[in-house]
Amino acid sequence: MGIDKALKVGDRVRFMDATGGGVVRRVLRSSGVVYVEDESGFEVPVLQSEVLKVEGPETGLSSKESPLPSPNKVTSQPEIRSTVKRSSDSEGERLNVSLCYLPEEGGQIGRCRYEVYLVNDSNYDLFVAYSSGRGAEQELRYSGVVPFDSSEELESFDPLELPERSRTTVQLLAFKEGGIAYRPKQAMSFELKIDGARFMKEGAFVESPYFDDGAITFELVKEDQPLVTKKVEAEQLASEMMRAKVQLDSPKRRARKGVSKHKGEPLVVDLHINELVDSTLGMEPKDMLEIQLEKVEEILRSRRKPNHVGEKVIFIHGKGEGVLRKAVWDLIHRKFPRHDLQDASFQEYVFGATQVTIR
Repeated sequence: MGIDKALKVGDRVRFMDATGGGVVRRVLRSSGVVYVEDESGFEVPVLQSEVLKVEGPETGLSSKESPLPSPNKVTSQPEIRSTVKRSSDSEGERLNVSLCYLPEEGGQIGRCRYEVYLVNDSNYDLFVAYSSGRGAEQELRYSGVVPFDSSEELESFDPLELPERSRTTVQLLAFKEGGIAYRPKQAMSFELKIDGARFMKEGAFVESPYFDDGAITFELVKEDQPLVTKKVEAEQLASEMMRAKVQLDSPKRRARKGVSKHKGEPLVVDLHINELVDSTLGMEPKDMLEIQLEKVEEILRSRRKPNHVGEKVIFIHGKGEGVLRKAVWDLIHRKFPRHDLQDASFQEYVFGATQVTIR
C-alpha cells in the first residue's frame, strides 16, 4: 500500500510502526510532520511517512469504533468520511469555516501552484459551492460536501490564473448526514475580492490554526457569525469612529474607496488600511504601511501639473502611536520637498490628519 502524501486536517490515519491511529489535526507541510489526535485526545506528532490514510472500513482502532456505512459517492463531490466520530459537544454546534490558500508543497512563492482548502471546524456537514471569475459571471470550480471536522481541497491553480479568481464566491449550506437530528442554519453566501499581488509576497502566508506552514486565510464564519474579512481591531475601531464623526459633521466629506473630493474643498484621502484594501488577512504591519505610503505617493504624483498648484490634500492617518504620520511626513519631505506640510485642523479631523499644499 502506497503512502498518501496529501494528508489533510480531518483525515483518519493509522500508525505503521505502532497500534492504533487517529484523526489528523495539524499538518506541517515543510517538515513532513502531522499531528494525530488519538483515542485519548492527545495530539501525537509523527512523520507523514509513518502513517497510512484509512480509506475504507479498516481503521486500525478499537473495535468499539465500528464505521458507519459510507453513502454513495457523487461525482462532483468527495465521499463523506463517516468513519470519524461526530463530536457531541456544544462548541462544535457553532460553525467555524475558513477558506485557505496555500503554496504547493516545496514550491517557490509566485511561481508554484496554489491550493485552495475549505476548513470545516464544526459538527455539521457543509454543502459547498465555490466559484470565481473576473466579474459578475463566474465559473463553478467545486461543488460538493465537506464533512464535519475536516478540510477539503477545492482546487489548485497556476499563478497566471489569479486574474480569473479576482472575484470569488463561496456558498454554504449546513446539515447533518446519517439521519442525525440537527438545528437548521441559514444558508450563507460570501463574495471575496482576491488581491493577486498578495500571492507574490512570502510574508502574506502566515501560520493559522489549521496550517502551521503558512496560508492566506479568509475566515468566512466564526462562532456561527458570518464574516467577510478579519481586520486589525484597533484599525476597525478607529475606522468606525471616523465614519461616525464624518456622518455627523459633514456627510459630503465621507471618503469613497479612501478618496473624497468636492469642488472648492480639499481632496480627502483616508489612509486607514481597511479603506485601501479589501482584507488585511495575512498582512504584516510593514505590508500595510507600504500600501498606505504608495497611496500617498500616487495621489501627490497625480498633482504635479501647474493647474494643481495651491490645491490642498488632507491625508487622514489617525493619531495612534504616530508611526504612519511620521512615515508620511518623511516621504513627502524626501520626494516632494516643495510642498507645504502641516497638521490638519483638529476641529475637523480629530483623529489626526496631515494637510499638504501643492507647490
